Amino acid sequence: MLTQKLVLSYSTKIALQFIQMVASFIVARIVGPGVMGTIAYGLAYVSMFLFISDLGLGSAHIKLISEGQDEAKCIATFARLKIFTTSLYMLVVLSVYLSQKYLFHYQFESKSQEIVILIYLLITIISQILIIATTTWAGKTEQAKQDIPNFLQTLLYQILRVIVAILGYKAVAIVSSNLIAVIVTIPLYLFLFKNYKIGKYDKELAKKYFLISLPVIILIIAQTVIYSADKVILQSQTNTTELGYYSASYTLGSFIRTIEGSVGTLFFPLFSSLISQSNTEKLNKTLEKFERFSMSFILPCGLYLSIFSDLVISLSYGNKFMNSIPIFSIVVITMIISLLILPYGNIIFGKGLFKLTAIIWLVALSVFLICAYVFVSPSLLNLKGVGMAYSILITTILLSFLFIYFAKKHEKKLIILQGKFILIFGIVFSVLFSLLYTGFSFNLMGKFIMSVLYFAGFWGISYFTGIVKKEDWLMILELTNVSKMKGYINKEIFKK
Repeated sequence: MLTQKLVLSYSTKIALQFIQMVASFIVARIVGPGVMGTIAYGLAYVSMFLFISDLGLGSAHIKLISEGQDEAKCIATFARLKIFTTSLYMLVVLSVYLSQKYLFHYQFESKSQEIVILIYLLITIISQILIIATTTWAGKTEQAKQDIPNFLQTLLYQILRVIVAILGYKAVAIVSSNLIAVIVTIPLYLFLFKNYKIGKYDKELAKKYFLISLPVIILIIAQTVIYSADKVILQSQTNTTELGYYSASYTLGSFIRTIEGSVGTLFFPLFSSLISQSNTEKLNKTLEKFERFSMSFILPCGLYLSIFSDLVISLSYGNKFMNSIPIFSIVVITMIISLLILPYGNIIFGKGLFKLTAIIWLVALSVFLICAYVFVSPSLLNLKGVGMAYSILITTILLSFLFIYFAKKHEKKLIILQGKFILIFGIVFSVLFSLLYTGFSFNLMGKFIMSVLYFAGFWGISYFTGIVKKEDWLMILELTNVSKMKGYINKEIFKK
């Protein structure tokens, strides 16, 4: 069933991101970078404090469920803790917002910006409560139950926000359509969760949650600052329009990040279970399957987007977003690296090395803040959105070295980078192709022809040289195996 879970995760996320990107192109062309920046700022503002709502409890819940702890007690204990932390999160965000507005008399750019913040706060509160169900499913590696509600919710939001933008409404109405989509899908979450028994709150179990979660809090804070506060920092050093260029680049490349999050949620409990069983052989086989598939098919798609960033941005967002081109090129490379190193971080975490994981992320956070200050600050390099993109790229490269080194150090029999020959070939081929592409001036038709030549060259050469094998291509056929996928979904959704 692992193959079906991976295929479901990849296929639903890719389909979602395609729909989301198309919707983003339409909305961005209509409303422009200013409105996009307002929306991105509101989301980043509430996301900065999101670690308070989690405090590492979600990761602890997944680990305890995957290790076979009493499920009913886990759900009851986690639910109470989660409701408490979410309430605390709400109070903190409101306190900061009201203090800024009435105590320090901070002037937000517009009234719309303030309303967007409050709507996103409500969306986040509801989403955090629903995490009680989704993290339970994650702990049991029930991928269908995680993917189906998320797919329908996101699909509804994309449809609504396009309609709202076409009707001439701006940031507040667009974000409100997101709230509507979240509320409408609540019954589906409740239906899928209805057969789970909820036991009694257990104090001893709660202690285990906090024992696991304490070092994870540092990890979550670091991730929040790097991947959410980056937008707030950028806006404070530049303006909302520049943030619009930056956030548009991340939206366009977010299909990789979404796949990463979903696959990470699948691999963490799986690796945790395999490590607890000392089943290194299956761990290596699972890692090999992930790496060969990702490097054979996700890697070339990502490298293509980076090389042809000018074509991608002009076709998707139009001339108003041409400043996003260099940012997007860097962002895609960052997301590819982040996806490829994902299992190694999960292996460290799955072994229970929470303190080590926290230290790694603290080092990464320090590097990010230094880079962000040097690259973005108007008094230094003043690279604006490009500088922030470089800051996250450097941080991600550092994380990759640390994750791989410590995963191998603490799991001696682990075979690292089993798809390294595909990776090396992909990098060399793409660098040479990039030099060819940038060395000449192509019209639109020429760029499309070069696009075809890139994929034909990558997959053609790699196949005939044996770098990408026939077995790797057979994994693609699983995407079209409707019968197996239908059987897996039916078994998971409708089992008693």
